[in-house]
Amino acid sequence: MNATATLVMELKQKGQDFEWYPTTNKMIEAVKRCIPNDADSLLDIGAGDGRALAELAEKCKHATLYGIEISKILVQSQPQNVVPVGTDLFEQNLSCLAVDYIFCNPPYSQYDEWACKIISEGFAKKSFLVIPQRWKDSKTIEQALKRRGATARVIGSDDFENAERRALAVVDIVEVSYPRDHKRYDEVVKDPFDIWFDQNIDTFDRAEPLEESESGRDLARKYSQANIEEMVTAYSEEYKLLESNYRAIFKLDYAILCELGINKDNVRDGLKKKMAGLKVKYWQILFERLDAITSRLTTKSKQKLLEKLTRNTSVEFTASNAYAVVLWAIKNANQYFDEQLVDLFFELSTFEGVLNYKSNQRTWLKDGWRYGNREKNSHYSLDYRIVVCQYRAIKNEPYNDYEYPGNLHKNCHNLVADVIAVMSNLGFSIHSMGSLSRQWEGGKWQDFYGPDDEILFQAKAYMNGNLHFRFMPSAIKALNVEAGRLLKWIRTEEDVVTELGYTRQEARQYFHSNAQISASNVGLLSAQN
Repeated sequence: MNATATLVMELKQKGQDFEWYPTTNKMIEAVKRCIPNDADSLLDIGAGDGRALAELAEKCKHATLYGIEISKILVQSQPQNVVPVGTDLFEQNLSCLAVDYIFCNPPYSQYDEWACKIISEGFAKKSFLVIPQRWKDSKTIEQALKRRGATARVIGSDDFENAERRALAVVDIVEVSYPRDHKRYDEVVKDPFDIWFDQNIDTFDRAEPLEESESGRDLARKYSQANIEEMVTAYSEEYKLLESNYRAIFKLDYAILCELGINKDNVRDGLKKKMAGLKVKYWQILFERLDAITSRLTTKSKQKLLEKLTRNTSVEFTASNAYAVVLWAIKNANQYFDEQLVDLFFELSTFEGVLNYKSNQRTWLKDGWRYGNREKNSHYSLDYRIVVCQYRAIKNEPYNDYEYPGNLHKNCHNLVADVIAVMSNLGFSIHSMGSLSRQWEGGKWQDFYGPDDEILFQAKAYMNGNLHFRFMPSAIKALNVEAGRLLKWIRTEEDVVTELGYTRQEARQYFHSNAQISASNVGLLSAQN
């Protein structure tokens, strides 16, 4: 039984088979021919296990990949670089999710509804739909194209007779091109929200009496410590208030609107910004709650993860979307935990502070260390005393508190914070105040304590830019073992003994000791915090 058949069987057993028929190579090749190499972003609606996105990304190597998929099993099977931006298509407002190209191979029992929504709301240069050939007879698709001012053409046809999951459907690969905004010098795609607004809001052409509306309230902070369901309830309530307020504007007499200097463009743009701002606010609150993940990340890893998350705050704030985003963050965070350990290991690697593996007879050249040649400098461990040369460390200017909080340069603060994050993942948590809460003095040790009031590591800085570290031997051994394992310099516990000279007990204790996080570690996912 092949992998697809096994996955389909699991989907059926778990009640998550939503007509997933993997896209064939012929269909994907037809789409590839119409997408340029420099595409910046791709969205697959009904993304399945992500294989179609992975194939398209082979051509668009620098594109950010987004997926909407309702099956949790298929989402978990997607590559890590596929960012979830929704689960149920009909809970999403696609007009708020601008991408370069959209791809969709929908469930064929609902292809009409899926196609119409993508045609009406898709905010992309083009959409590519794999749909039954009878789409040409669909009046609803015809009307959707007409309302949007879009055009459709067939770029290929195929069937699933010899596909990995067979079906009787014969399909067209349809390219949908959206109208351009000719008011713009670069003629970008016309915003579908603007089209919807013009077609549905006729306030400026009619006269109706004004009805009093409820004033806006900000409910978000009330739920800043709540679980996901409660946060979604708060968002829905605030969204209804926003909608109510704008409906009141639409009921104003046109003459009054003119006197107040309000025109259609102002109202439309204001509503669009308010809707986007409301989503951003709730997504930001959610991201702030991911402390179980972010507290374990180094400065660089935290920035990378949050940039990916906050880039997609135009996604509808629903419970299913929130769960999908948090689970995606967990999956990516585990990858970051390993990457950041290796990054810190190399950052702490200096010519004077490394020890060769026993099998490594290489003589180090100092010039190689100066330029951080990772490929050349291999199969070594770190000593427990390390001196890292920073450009700046202790403040030597009388007025520069922004760059030197507590008298220590912010880059040094970041390095100390990175050490704390990585050591915590290795099982050595810090039980004393962080770097930013201290007052640093040149040449004076700062002690960082572990759980048993033992000094886990010490740090001191000098005006020449040097930052000195002194680690508890067990902590630096754990770092050495896990860095060696992740870099594939050591592959077994026995290698730890023979190459590093550690005891068998230490090998057992430190091998695979870098923490991995699961959904149970994130209180935000539970019904009760």
